[in-house]
Amino acid sequence: MHDSHIHISMSPLKENIESDIQEFLDCKGRKILTQTTDITDYQETIDMYTSLSKKFPDTLQLALGIHPSRFEEGIAKNSIEELDIFQYSQKQYDLFEEIFNNNLDNISAIGECGLDYYGMNEYNQYSQTEQEQLKEIQRRIFSKLCSLAALHKLPMSIHARGVKGDNSCEKDVLAIVAKEGKGTLRGSFHSYTGDKKMLEKILDLGMYIGFNAIITYPSGENVREILKLTPLDRILFETDGPFLPTQSVRKKKNSKKKYGRPVLIKEIIEKACEIKNIPYEKMENVTDQNYLCLFSKTDI
Repeated sequence: MHDSHIHISMSPLKENIESDIQEFLDCKGRKILTQTTDITDYQETIDMYTSLSKKFPDTLQLALGIHPSRFEEGIAKNSIEELDIFQYSQKQYDLFEEIFNNNLDNISAIGECGLDYYGMNEYNQYSQTEQEQLKEIQRRIFSKLCSLAALHKLPMSIHARGVKGDNSCEKDVLAIVAKEGKGTLRGSFHSYTGDKKMLEKILDLGMYIGFNAIITYPSGENVREILKLTPLDRILFETDGPFLPTQSVRKKKNSKKKYGRPVLIKEIIEKACEIKNIPYEKMENVTDQNYLCLFSKTDI
């Protein structure tokens, strides 16, 4: 089993990461793909990846990306420092690209990246003009990241979260992937919770779908329906740790580890087997191969 999306430099995961990796390996876990979100976690994640790879060789893989919600900070900086938000976003990308180029040999994917139209609507904290600026900035930066992925033949871990009942976010993501990738980009739609109607279009672009503990939640019926519709050869599993612990962990009042961590992939796979009515061994074998096909840097 593999964990295709996790954030090892975020608390409380980072304080327990060595024991959590060992626990995963003891349960026959194999690969863990750690993600980054912005300049605040690049170096810490890289340093942890470097150190942990010495203790757990051939286990960790590194993805470097810019989370789309990152640019909302630019709105605040714009009002405080009179900094143009588009200049701000370009500076963030320039910093990312410098770190990316300096660490290219260790990078297995570009992620976490994509578009998020949900967050900017959540609390009505932005004006319509600010929302349109943020959307445009997200699209511009995601386009650059897709172009970079195509140039270096790297897969992507894609975040696409829109407002319920509005598919514009997913449509924009797919349009950018198609334009910049020209049919060559590969990747996973991480934790996809969108409209089932968009699933076929995502799969038509050759993308995988990343499923996590949401399928174990009572509120996760939409994602369970998406899983039912996703072909076995397009399924990946992830924890998004330290977020999204499985339902069994959430229910344990006295649990010392109430956060997402790699070993919980086993419970997620078990739930997926129940939903898809597939034996565990078959599900694990096929989805392990899916992970290696997408994220392995060598031929398999």
